[in-house]
Amino acid sequence: MSNRLLFAGGGTSGHIYPAIAIADRIMLDCPDSKIEFCGTERGLEYDLVPKAGYKIHPIRASGLPSRLSIKLVKAVFDFISGRRSCIKLIRKFKPDAVIGTGGYVCSPLISAARKMRVPIVLHEQNAFPGRSNRMMAKWANTVCTGFPGMESYFPKAARVVCTGNPVREAFSTMNRKEAREQLHIADNEFMILAMGGSLGSKTINDAVLGLPEYLKNYQVRIVLSAGKQQYSGIPEAARGTVGSLEVKEYIMDTHIYMYAADLIICRAGAITCAEIAAVGVPSVMIPYPFAAGDHQTYNARIFEEKGAGVLIADQVLTAKKLAEEIVPIITDKDLRSIMSKKATELHHPGSDKLIADIICAICSGKSE
Repeated sequence: MSNRLLFAGGGTSGHIYPAIAIADRIMLDCPDSKIEFCGTERGLEYDLVPKAGYKIHPIRASGLPSRLSIKLVKAVFDFISGRRSCIKLIRKFKPDAVIGTGGYVCSPLISAARKMRVPIVLHEQNAFPGRSNRMMAKWANTVCTGFPGMESYFPKAARVVCTGNPVREAFSTMNRKEAREQLHIADNEFMILAMGGSLGSKTINDAVLGLPEYLKNYQVRIVLSAGKQQYSGIPEAARGTVGSLEVKEYIMDTHIYMYAADLIICRAGAITCAEIAAVGVPSVMIPYPFAAGDHQTYNARIFEEKGAGVLIADQVLTAKKLAEEIVPIITDKDLRSIMSKKATELHHPGSDKLIADIICAICSGKSE
């Protein structure tokens, strides 16, 4: 069966990569399908989507400001303009369904689809939904969520299904033993992977630089992915630390290091959370404090309440605080095992397949 589908999702890679993963899955299952995207020319999607092999149509869209300002006028104008472009695109492309994966870029397409009576599927990655998905959910045939128990956020949605978040294919082709062999990590070495995202986190970097002093009595190896904007000066600062601290600007093969790790220190973006669950490793999450709606705190809280991880607020993070949370995990093998098991329970294997099947069922008129 072939389907004609229009996707929108942008602003951050956390909205774009799930859209691409879902599109890839549909093309794998139904290779005759036709899939295209909408996005803003200034958005990250305009770079990532063509690289993934999909055509992207430029539309206008802006985020709604939280208070009255001149930006609100621009946002309304851009929405009207973007919606008009999407209506023309829907008339020309004739999609069987449209899919929104979050970000303000979705709003013009979803609104246009509603006017043109085209079925709508939304995917929300975070434990606290973004504004666009909350506003548009009442028009959706199905809202797919990355975390369980989110029905109350979408009271007017026709259907809410917890599907989890798609993770990269690389996470299904690796295991702990192979990863540690590749990185030459001994069986008795406790490995900590610390990362603050592609650009880096000064808060996390500073805390991790001070961490070896508190862990000098333990056989620990720390690998710090400092980030492209924060890397300068970090290697020099690390040379003065005790113990084993390896600093990298950015890790491309993140999945190898994640599988090799006994503990991961990180932000709490939805896709990072999904990858940690896929690997099944204990974590200390420091939510990015300026994330929209503080959604990273909601994500991290799911792991903490489950017993899979520890949440430390960015404003209280220090090397000492980090060590206080880490030492019990280093010294208690049973605790690590329980945390790993709880993390794995948050994993949704085959998430991309489940979402793709929901979309295809809607296209064929077989959805509930």
